[in-house]
Amino acid sequence: MKLVKECWLALLDAFNALTGTPTDGTQQSLGFLGWPGRGHIPHVPHYPLPPKKKNPLVFKPPSQGESRGDSIECDYSHLGDGWSPCSTAEDRGCWLKGPSGEKFDIDTDYENYAPPGTTRKYVLDVDSMDINADGVNNKWGKVFNKQYPGPWIQACWGDEVEITIRNHLPYNGTSIHWHGIRMLNTTEMDGVNAVSQCPIAPGDEFTYKFKTWQYGTSWYHSHYSLQYGDGMLGPLTIHGPATASYDYPIDPVLMTDWNHRSAFMDFQIELEGTPPKMDSILLNGQGSYASIGNGGNKYKLNFTYGKKYLLRLINTSVDTTFVFAIDNHNLTVITSDFVPIHPYSTDHVVVGIGQRYHVIVEGKPHQYNTDKPIEDRNKAFWIRTIPADSCSNFLLGGKPDERQGILSYNDTEAIPTTERAVVDTQCRDEPYELLRPYLEWNITKPNEKETEELIHEKPFEVGVEDPKPPDGRPFPCDRFSRWSMGREPMFLNFSDPTILHLREDPTSFPDRKVVVNYPQDSWVYMVITGMYQTGVKGKDADRVFVPAAHPMHLHGHDYALLQQSDKEYNHTNFKPNFFNPPRRDVVLLPANGFIAIAFKADNPGAWAFHCHIAWHASSGLAIQVLERADAAQALLDANPEGRKQINKTCENWNKWFSNPENFWHPELGEIGFQDDSGV
Repeated sequence: MKLVKECWLALLDAFNALTGTPTDGTQQSLGFLGWPGRGHIPHVPHYPLPPKKKNPLVFKPPSQGESRGDSIECDYSHLGDGWSPCSTAEDRGCWLKGPSGEKFDIDTDYENYAPPGTTRKYVLDVDSMDINADGVNNKWGKVFNKQYPGPWIQACWGDEVEITIRNHLPYNGTSIHWHGIRMLNTTEMDGVNAVSQCPIAPGDEFTYKFKTWQYGTSWYHSHYSLQYGDGMLGPLTIHGPATASYDYPIDPVLMTDWNHRSAFMDFQIELEGTPPKMDSILLNGQGSYASIGNGGNKYKLNFTYGKKYLLRLINTSVDTTFVFAIDNHNLTVITSDFVPIHPYSTDHVVVGIGQRYHVIVEGKPHQYNTDKPIEDRNKAFWIRTIPADSCSNFLLGGKPDERQGILSYNDTEAIPTTERAVVDTQCRDEPYELLRPYLEWNITKPNEKETEELIHEKPFEVGVEDPKPPDGRPFPCDRFSRWSMGREPMFLNFSDPTILHLREDPTSFPDRKVVVNYPQDSWVYMVITGMYQTGVKGKDADRVFVPAAHPMHLHGHDYALLQQSDKEYNHTNFKPNFFNPPRRDVVLLPANGFIAIAFKADNPGAWAFHCHIAWHASSGLAIQVLERADAAQALLDANPEGRKQINKTCENWNKWFSNPENFWHPELGEIGFQDDSGV
């Protein structure tokens, strides 16, 4: 099989050479399969694929659920005759097989190869809408397509996706981020206003386009200030192979905290130094506030005894890490974020904000502490979303009802009487040693100089400070304390995104950006601390260290977690792991501890790196990673359609923003328009 694979790759490279596709550093070869060439070349243009064959390869993805959203079909007709789908209930690791032993499967290097799919087009309309998710009306809701959560966006591995956003909000711009999607060589599609674009003005629209190199589950959400906390989010799935087998898939399960007010209102509480308290918990958009929500309605699953089910867990919270569990059932974890991992079994999984897990649940309930099955086939079981200790902040005595769902068999209407297992509810990530990526990364160790800088130069330090307003920051913010991890708290000018300044001298960028001008594919190493060594001042003597954990999300990359520690950082406890460490796009920075990370400089652009607690990101806990600005500019120059859209969006935003009558508080003018970081 290895020989077949090597011959297959050689044929691909030969085809690219014969077709004369440029490989001189200006474009990236897609080849006849839409696969990238393996050279260090910065652009992925949309070359025309060969005509579809007479016998189209079209099938329903096996990981598609039944109850939510429109069904889709995978279309790989460009592959040619002799190819067929190969995923079965006994082998979910196979995806497509060719006539001569070729395969796209769980062993395929998805960072460099993907099957040539079709183009998926979606339209999402952004509107204001009342949301009654838990029995109490929230009149400040902001949603996609008049529903909460938003529509399920689906694609198949290798598809091109085009999503048009139309903004009908009266007072807000918006931009939409496709969380965890790599956006390889298309930084302008990342959806972060003031970084990769201007906001989409009310009445305007923007079309995002990206290729699905990865597969798995994520979510999309507004990246305009605190909008996603008001309802602007939805699930996103790219169907593909898996590292363990299952019989049936379940539609994505979104867990979130929820308030009955707008997040924009609660943000003022955060700035005054008191973290806002959340009201309730929702599971797939429904909950029960003080047992009154939707008549006490719960999210429900029905299993057939003995079958295995794929669950896709997504934490879309503003402020809460959850411990997910189903009474009397084991969970087999097979992915963390977009990264397939070696399966492991547990009775609960800790899901941080922005994190995702694929888990397989077998329909064989058992008694606690034994393998003895529960024989009652009419029994029901609680599905629990338990707020993690010290990573949640609720009213109602501190924690609302964690029993937000019901798993039943044989469609029974029974109310569960089951009890929670003894689970670890501390604020943390899943155990480091269990998150073993299926496709290995062996990280190049830093050289002597890089190691010296990592160990002895102070890292990025997360804390709270009273900032000195830079040019452009509204003066009302002076009296507030802000979270920060760079030299100063993040503050972005909506009208002046970074993408418009890629030609400038990188050394002229402000301290809140990290300039990465490393060679293509070299490794970038960072250390982020929650508290520096006791008795040692940080870079900013005015910064106050607060014992709080932070889910840290990097755009444009999966990153390797070299070390994660709840101990204070110093050179004696810096012991990074370079052999296939966990990797993902959201990692929890432990309170008082530190993380050491590495990512590959293989994706030119401006990428946000921020805490995913919405209050903290809006307060300023973010930086930008400006990666190889010259290459990013070359990519944009080679994409006139994308560059035109960026310019048009900024023109329309500036026109709308120039009229204070468009603002919620027109009497305050521009000074009162933005009181947060922008992200």
